[in-house]
Amino acid sequence: MEMKFLFPIDGDVLTPDDGAVEQDPLYGDRIHFVARIAADTGLRVTLNEREAREVEPGIYEADGYTDGVRTTLDAYAFQSDSPAGHAVIRIFRFKKAYRKYRLAIDDIVWSMEALAKNADTMKSIFEVPFFGLFRDLHSEFGTKTHMNIYFRNADATFTLKQVPDKFKEEFIANSDWFKFTFHARANDPAHIYQRAPYSELLHDYHQVTNEILRFAGPEVNTDVNGLHYAETTLEGARALRSVGIRVLLGYYKFDADGNPSIAFYLDKPQTAHAAVRDFWVDTKEDIIFSKDKMVIDQYALEDIVPRLDFLKNERPHESGTMNFVTHEQYYYPHYSHHQPQYRDKIFTCARWATENGYTPCFLDDVLC
Repeated sequence: MEMKFLFPIDGDVLTPDDGAVEQDPLYGDRIHFVARIAADTGLRVTLNEREAREVEPGIYEADGYTDGVRTTLDAYAFQSDSPAGHAVIRIFRFKKAYRKYRLAIDDIVWSMEALAKNADTMKSIFEVPFFGLFRDLHSEFGTKTHMNIYFRNADATFTLKQVPDKFKEEFIANSDWFKFTFHARANDPAHIYQRAPYSELLHDYHQVTNEILRFAGPEVNTDVNGLHYAETTLEGARALRSVGIRVLLGYYKFDADGNPSIAFYLDKPQTAHAAVRDFWVDTKEDIIFSKDKMVIDQYALEDIVPRLDFLKNERPHESGTMNFVTHEQYYYPHYSHHQPQYRDKIFTCARWATENGYTPCFLDDVLC
């Protein structure tokens, strides 16, 4: 007999929106939820030694609790006191991540190029107007910004090797709110890692990260990653995990043919599940997946607040932690799809988050 969990499933990260927060005299703050388990009808089913209820033929419900970072749920089925089935999963709770927001900027290269070209006359990294925007954002809202950077520009006339270490101490001094991580070697081709082997991801990760460490210091690097197009093979993801990357950000969508898109190596059921949760953990690979909740450049300024209100009010399992992401190129007037309201859009997201009780974070600070 196949016995399986319907909710939660292995790797789920539960939040108060999955049940109710209770104060237990022994365990303190914990989430009480109702687990659903599929098994043959007419059996006696237990969950962590608590009796389950058969609420419809072959569907059982039982009270569950999670009070720490990781909880094992152990379900048994019995027929006339003889074992008839067993299922076990691990679930998680990232308590510090609840009601937090983070901001990521993808495709960073032009601003690094500007810093390199003007380093002799600049006294601060924030004289690059793009970087200055995020200092202003931090000053007003406390927002923490995570930038995912390329190794080179499109025509290879610039690489990170040209960035001097002149500003290293300033990068370190601001690393509590301003960080970098590997994105790709370049946007060439666009879907650069769709079929990439382990060795290619490992090479490109080190190519970028070694430069970050040189010109900005280890304090600026992070183990949370928004890989270009959020797509790679399982072997590629294992390469990132081998160097300490433990959190991957994506959109978790499906393309016109119904195949997973912007979803790394996840299969169809995993992609569909990650799309409606704040986090999901691949327990086999020890990788945390987190969903980008708003791609800012895809929304008109006037549509941002209504969309965020909708997520908060109608999709609570997606909005316990708000991930905002946009792309560097939309800031620059010379880009074909320049967005003049770039700054206003980002400030609108930070203002909404603040007014709705979210506080800024880096994910590596709030995930256990």
